[in-house]
Amino acid sequence: MQTAILTGLDKEQSRILTSACDVTWHRVLEAGLTITPMQQTYMESVLRGHLLRQVRRGERKVTRLASRGVFLICGILACPDHTYVPGRPLRADGVQILF
Repeated sequence: MQTAILTGLDKEQSRILTSACDVTWHRVLEAGLTITPMQQTYMESVLRGHLLRQVRRGERKVTRLASRGVFLICGILACPDHTYVPGRPLRADGVQILF
């Protein structure tokens, strides 16, 4: 209920968002990616915002949202010197990644 109040989502959308975030982090941890506590705090915030936008646009499949979340986290890790800004590509070594 707290997520629904904070994000303006209904109960089902809130459940989908929470599940997608949980599945994303489960997959990241299973992959053995090295993430510092500070990176994790930052990435959790970015992830929630990214997936929230997807849910508001109508995405309802938790697995698809989680895949997008893992892709986002991998992109952030691949571009450590670039700050993620929604709608702008991440850049590293001449490569651009747009989410």
